[in-house]
Amino acid sequence: MSTATEDGGGAGAGAPPLPSTTLGRFVAAVTAVVGTSMFGWQTVLVDADATRARAECLDGLRGAPPPIDVRAGTVNEESMAAMQRCLGTLHADLLRQMVIGLAVLAAVAAVAYLAAPWFECRLRGLRRLDRTPGTEALRSELAGLVREAGLRRPPTFVVSRSARISGNTFGAGPVRYVRLDLGLVHAHRTAPHLFRAVVLHELAHVRNADIHLTRLTIALAWAFPLGVLVPVAVNYVGSVPARHLLDDGWRLAAFALIVQVSAWSVLRAREFAADARLTGDDIGAVRALLATDRRRAGRWARLGAAFRFHPLARARADALDRPGRRYLARPVEALGAGLAAGIAAPPLLDLMSNLPRTLPGPDRLTGSAFAAGVLLGAPLALVTTGALWRSAWWARRTGAPAASGGLFGAALACGLLAGRRLAWSAAYTDDRRAWWVEVILGLLWIAGGALLGRWVADGARAHLRRIAPSDAARTRLAWAGAALATTAVGAGYVATLLVLDAWSTDGEFSMWRLVAAREGHPDTLTPLVLLDLLGFYVRIVADQGPYLLALPLVAALFPVLATRRANGRAVRLGLVGGAVGALVLPLVPLGADVAARDPGLATATAALLVDSHTLLPVTFVELTVAVAAVATRRLSPPHALLAALTAGLLMVPAILAAGAVLSCAAGATGRCVPAADGIDAVRALTHALVVAPVAAALAAALGAAVVAGLAAAGRHRRWMVATVAVLLASASTVVVARGRPAPAAPAARDPCLLGVWRLTAGRYHLVVEVGSPLGTLAGVTSDATVDLASGPDTGFATAYRADGSATDLYDLFVAEGTLNGHPVRSVHRGVVTYRWAAEAGRYTQRDSVSSGDVVLLRVDDREVDVTTADQDTNGSYRCAGDRLVIRADNDDGSWGEETFVRSRA
Repeated sequence: MSTATEDGGGAGAGAPPLPSTTLGRFVAAVTAVVGTSMFGWQTVLVDADATRARAECLDGLRGAPPPIDVRAGTVNEESMAAMQRCLGTLHADLLRQMVIGLAVLAAVAAVAYLAAPWFECRLRGLRRLDRTPGTEALRSELAGLVREAGLRRPPTFVVSRSARISGNTFGAGPVRYVRLDLGLVHAHRTAPHLFRAVVLHELAHVRNADIHLTRLTIALAWAFPLGVLVPVAVNYVGSVPARHLLDDGWRLAAFALIVQVSAWSVLRAREFAADARLTGDDIGAVRALLATDRRRAGRWARLGAAFRFHPLARARADALDRPGRRYLARPVEALGAGLAAGIAAPPLLDLMSNLPRTLPGPDRLTGSAFAAGVLLGAPLALVTTGALWRSAWWARRTGAPAASGGLFGAALACGLLAGRRLAWSAAYTDDRRAWWVEVILGLLWIAGGALLGRWVADGARAHLRRIAPSDAARTRLAWAGAALATTAVGAGYVATLLVLDAWSTDGEFSMWRLVAAREGHPDTLTPLVLLDLLGFYVRIVADQGPYLLALPLVAALFPVLATRRANGRAVRLGLVGGAVGALVLPLVPLGADVAARDPGLATATAALLVDSHTLLPVTFVELTVAVAAVATRRLSPPHALLAALTAGLLMVPAILAAGAVLSCAAGATGRCVPAADGIDAVRALTHALVVAPVAAALAAALGAAVVAGLAAAGRHRRWMVATVAVLLASASTVVVARGRPAPAAPAARDPCLLGVWRLTAGRYHLVVEVGSPLGTLAGVTSDATVDLASGPDTGFATAYRADGSATDLYDLFVAEGTLNGHPVRSVHRGVVTYRWAAEAGRYTQRDSVSSGDVVLLRVDDREVDVTTADQDTNGSYRCAGDRLVIRADNDDGSWGEETFVRSRA
């Protein structure tokens, strides 16, 4: 790394104490090479016999029920298990193929890296300078230049027979060579100023520690065609039909082009970084040497420079004249890094998904996506923070405006999207989306990338304002913190992109069809389904893997660490809002008008119903605090997040206190029910510290964007007219949609059931076997039975719709009884959506889909989770006016009877 000095101008005096662009471009090149090689070797090592056997096994399952019924939104466990048995060793084979591909690439790159110095010395006939007689004066001069360059250990100088006035650096491991061409040695006597400038430029490569990055880049540039392109091409020529060669050929050519351009950009960036070390007369000497380069510098020459190891002489001269150009945050750099990460994302996700252990989360895809996000977030963080922090540093030094980061981040997102579509996996999948889905998701990703870039740029400006320009150590430390924070935030961004990208594809087993089925229209993809996909993703991750969201959430606070006054205001705003919300929250359920709208509702049931929704006012409080932080205090979205988290910390105990107040106020039994258990605490923590802050930060960012848009529209009347027209059109659409008449109830759906019902009495007769979970907890020694009962204060609510769908809300359902002298409680929480049919006294419930479903059996102080897959139910019913009785009898002798009353709420 370079060292910042404050003595005068010049290129060397303006070098920031931050990593050069070489490091960021190098990791981008490695990412592209690794991602491409893994999938390339998957195509080489495919086992044809095993693939044929899996296909025959899956073909034999054609008569069986589908594993996922996308029309009903249900999962058939038996079919799913059979399909998994057919797939057999597929995951192990994929893992083996990708690991072998990485091993081959690493082996070829290692051989090229280690053998390169030997070939350099042998092919050029290099001689060591310290073993050449008559070079004492030259060696003495070089020793002085080594000390002037600030090197602790001198490199080994070698001499070639070339007549050019140039040099080069190379090496492997601890060995570092500086090659001096014979023309440069003669210049020591004839043009000492030129000799000095060229040698200092070469020693700057050693000082910048970019020798190994350079040689590794060259090794990768050789390893990719030798270790990936050649085996894949041989495999294609030998086994792939000729009609597929053209489709795959252009993709291979695109990969090769991206990899080579990435590698060449590393080699060019190192030249600018070395020139940045020069000062004073040395700059003039190098400029004079560059002026002798007679190569053309037109548009085509600049285009061809993208494929050269060294930049054009004119580009180097411009960088010496205007050193600030080296520190511009160029969107093309972000685009290249995004392309590399997008190409690497699918195979990396496959690799993470097929590992024996993945990050624990809601499902294997989510945990694997976060692991892949961490691995891709690191190079993206190096590129993003490197460019935007250098830009902010130079802007502070010169007084010029710094990059806002929005365009840089948007280019990064565009690269990710393009690379993701360019990857091989996109060529071999039949899953496609509607065009408007692609547009909406693309705009969301680009907006997210712009927010990410703006966040990094704001953090760089905030931190550098607090650090003295001469304090190199603190500047590096702040940048390291920013790189770690950006890695965490970038991991969440990339993981969300990968998960929602996979979920929103229009395939037979697509997630959006399940979400749509839960909403009652499995064949229709609406904007509401896309929004629900995002909300469903946040909810399930926060419920089952909150750390996957908590780490990016905390890392997003990094910019506020540098602005004490601003984050002090944010904390005070959060304290005030959280304190007011904490005082009011226990009173919210008691003051609700649920009982007024439904006179037959018991006080205890009203309290429990409202208590189950105390998270709604919590979200409202945190949203209000976050929007106020941006709108009234003119703070940034990170400060809005800080205010929301501060409010959430105070609201967590208030949520539990609300439960205590309600349980005592509903004391029909004369005692207070325990205020909270472990599930309640986790629910409150994940919501107030994860879900609500995410929503609050997004609302604050959206609010800031809307305010900025309205301000811009106010200055341009045409924009104001367009905004009003869009708002009126949206409002009219909502009115028309709400004004549509409800569909009539078809046959087999008794209209008596339509509406919202609440349970007033439930009786459940269960058969308890000796080895069952309940029998084990209760210590029964023979098969027994237990009767459980639920009343109006511990029931649940059901909504029957005319379209044949229904929803059960089990927020606080409890059924109690006694078994073998032990009190038994069955606790059911979650939301279940299903299809229903009722006619002539017969009742059917089928195709259930659960969300957040948890069923617990508690015996004394012990509990066990007995959540199972939902099954179809058949039984009888009696419906008369405001009373509904449903009874279900099972083959094992167990039965259940539930009595509902109609709710007018």
